Amino acid sequence: MTSSKTPSSRAGGGERGARLRLLAPAPSGSEPPVLQLRGEFDLDTVPEIDRFLRRRLGPLYHQQHLVIDLERTTFVDSSFVAFLIRLVGDQRAKRKELVLARPHGQVRRVVALVGLHNIVPVYESVEEAVGALVRGSLPVIPPAFRTARSDAS
Repeated sequence: MTSSKTPSSRAGGGERGARLRLLAPAPSGSEPPVLQLRGEFDLDTVPEIDRFLRRRLGPLYHQQHLVIDLERTTFVDSSFVAFLIRLVGDQRAKRKELVLARPHGQVRRVVALVGLHNIVPVYESVEEAVGALVRGSLPVIPPAFRTARSDAS
């Protein structure tokens, strides 16, 4: 993915704090932005995701497809799930998609437990997620989702 990195933001404090980083697409605009989340996202830190996206994407917020990379996310709670459900609704109202990439551990279990993978496509790599959006080949039925990855979580 050709991209330019934008500064990261920190939500919360200490080791439990959450970090956000947006990989902006190349100027051609063919690739969606990738939001990398790191740390724990709960009632205290989830609102920062929306603020961060509004600041970084400005008028393009909800006007582009979006990939959320969860590889370094270690904890999510119901406020994160609720945020994603609202976000996917806002995206689809503008005919744009939200996809998730690389959930693992507790995050993967929450995604499976609440059935989020039935609403938001989940991919095993960022490249696969971006490719599906660029090709416009998102499946009508989301891709198969295993509760645990075969390479251990």
